[in-house]
Amino acid sequence: MAEQPRPRKRSVAKIVRTVRQARQYRPDTVPDEVLAELLEVARWTGSSRNTQPWHFVAVNDKEQLRRISELRTAINWMAGAPLGIAIVLDGANAMSEAYDEGRVTERLLIAARARGLGGGVAWFGDAEQQAEAKRILGVPEERAARSIVLIGYPTSTTDPRPTRATPGRKPLSELVSYNRWGEAQA
Repeated sequence: MAEQPRPRKRSVAKIVRTVRQARQYRPDTVPDEVLAELLEVARWTGSSRNTQPWHFVAVNDKEQLRRISELRTAINWMAGAPLGIAIVLDGANAMSEAYDEGRVTERLLIAARARGLGGGVAWFGDAEQQAEAKRILGVPEERAARSIVLIGYPTSTTDPRPTRATPGRKPLSELVSYNRWGEAQA
């Protein structure tokens, strides 16, 4: 039996390092099959105690996205995205659901990048702004909805906002200790 060729090994770190917060998109729609795949990725994301406390609202209506973008100035960029996936949580356990929300958000961003798309996350804001986003999206009052993942073909990953953060990462030597806080690797 002939040996099968081994798949080319790609560094996980290299793949993940290409995921950037995109805030500027081409107007092209995201194909339905790509949306379906992203929603499957979201569905199969692990959750605390396998509660799967989420419901996803796929938003491709430009008027809906514009209305949500007006909730606060820091998210006005989202009006230019062709697709948003709002993450709606059961509202039963705020702590574990916050963990689950972060986990599914990151999975969506990585999956979008793997399909050649970009993604960005918009936080609705304070309790009043979250309530208005829920009203716009038709989300029941007892549910929690704090964020939306925007997906599209990015034109840039440069943050267009005047208050953008400094790019780059701290060195590992500032972030990692071994065996005890503050200890360097032996």
